[in-house]
Amino acid sequence: MRFRNKIVLVTGANRNTGLGIAAAFAAEGATVFLNGRTSESVAEAVGALRRRGLRKVFGAPGDVGVPADVVTIIRQVAAKNKRVDVLVNNAAHLGVGHAFEETPLEFFEAVLRVNLVGAFYLTQQAVRLMPKRGGAIVNVGSNVSTRAIQKRCGYLASKGGMDALTLAMAIELGPRNIRVNMVAPGYIHTDRWEKLAQAQTLRRRANVPLGREATAEDVAQAVLFLASDQAANITGTRLVVDGGCSAQHLPRDIDV
Repeated sequence: MRFRNKIVLVTGANRNTGLGIAAAFAAEGATVFLNGRTSESVAEAVGALRRRGLRKVFGAPGDVGVPADVVTIIRQVAAKNKRVDVLVNNAAHLGVGHAFEETPLEFFEAVLRVNLVGAFYLTQQAVRLMPKRGGAIVNVGSNVSTRAIQKRCGYLASKGGMDALTLAMAIELGPRNIRVNMVAPGYIHTDRWEKLAQAQTLRRRANVPLGREATAEDVAQAVLFLASDQAANITGTRLVVDGGCSAQHLPRDIDV
């Protein structure tokens, strides 16, 4: 039970990877606050975990892209517990669908507000609740911050910004014994994968050196490691969880 008596806040925890991260912390003894944009989705997620026997889970709904909601999220945690030991910035606007020249400014800004500005402001508020002995922050980034994909310029920019923000927070919060690290996944099997044609799914997997996409559990275990005492002297690092995709120059089905 690595996180017994720890208070953990996970953003974007109402489904998919975030829900998996929250479940993993709860299974390791933590009291976990699940964040999501709507009260309904958060209540459903909390109920799902409690039905699995994970009782110390609570909701903290709010849109991390809205500053007033960020304050509300922190107040909900503080109302039940006066501190935060671990913050996981997982909430993400996927920013799908526009070529660079056709990306509306307001869409680009909306992606950055959730993925970068929201993470900045929520962290700024959360560290005020971290105890004197310190705490841990884990940002969920992406391998696309260093290996670009098409039609998602806002998402790429936000994740590149998160790389730099992780370093900035690590050096400035280090003197308070607050460690800041990043997990950078590649493909993760989420509900979006269920909408793919089989041929598309198989081609994606064929181009992952390990032969499969990450699961929520894969990402969760990386997050838990960086948040745990096992990583007590690790800060400012970026742990890639992408089955080896970042290690290859070209997908294996392209002739060279």
